[in-house]
Amino acid sequence: MRRLLCVHGVALALATTACDGGQRLSGISDSTFVRVMAELRTIQGQPWPDSTRKAAALDSVLQSRGLTPAELDEAARQLARDPERAVQIWRSIDRHVRGDTLRPDTLTRDP
Repeated sequence: MRRLLCVHGVALALATTACDGGQRLSGISDSTFVRVMAELRTIQGQPWPDSTRKAAALDSVLQSRGLTPAELDEAARQLARDPERAVQIWRSIDRHVRGDTLRPDTLTRDP
């Protein structure tokens, strides 16, 4: 659980502090990255009766997309190399968390 929470924190931090990225984030499309990060943020912001259930919820988000914490961490690191892209993706994550429609035109280079 701590590993997953740490990865989530690193991904959030890197997405906002960024620096040369490719078309995909470590094999993860931009839209998948946005959805996963939005789901993780939503779970983080909800009250949970205990940390075990919260960890299971966080883990299930990654499992449902076939991702590991290491893959999400690497995607966030790649995003950190491209500040402009990071800002666009971060805004998309914010919109998704708020419940706004995830519009493809708000994402960059999603194959």
